Amino acid sequence: MLVNRLATNVGPVFGRSVDILKGMKIPEEAYNVIRNQYYASIVLAKLERVKANPRELVLGVAEEDIYLPDEAYVLGHSDPLMGTAIVSLFKIRQEFYGLPEDDAKVYGRLFKQSIHQLAHLFNMTSCRNPKCVNFYSQDMFDIDTKGERFCDLCKRELLEKR
Repeated sequence: MLVNRLATNVGPVFGRSVDILKGMKIPEEAYNVIRNQYYASIVLAKLERVKANPRELVLGVAEEDIYLPDEAYVLGHSDPLMGTAIVSLFKIRQEFYGLPEDDAKVYGRLFKQSIHQLAHLFNMTSCRNPKCVNFYSQDMFDIDTKGERFCDLCKRELLEKR
């Protein structure tokens, strides 16, 4: 399962233990009927309510399409003040583009987007290096071509912020 594999691989990147919580439904109030998408900020607020303590960080993985008001769609979103982040599989999946499903490709995209969103929870800004996992990806090509590791500058920044 994608989430189990993600939990196993994400923890060591940040030097943290990772727990998988039972899945939860995206709040109905996050749904925008006009856009047929879910407002990411409302989802993050709900994720904050499941935290065991204020220092805990939570990453949600959703099948649904998420958005922010100034964007047509987003692949992920985070709020460092709340300590919550979300990644949507909706446009990461190959079938969205009419292509056969490819678990390896989907997992790679999910992993990279998760690392990027979690980096924001450590108050890291997006990297300018297109090979760094913390590079801001605007499309699948960006995600597919960037690496799975932090560049040296981001590694140093993460060590300072952990």
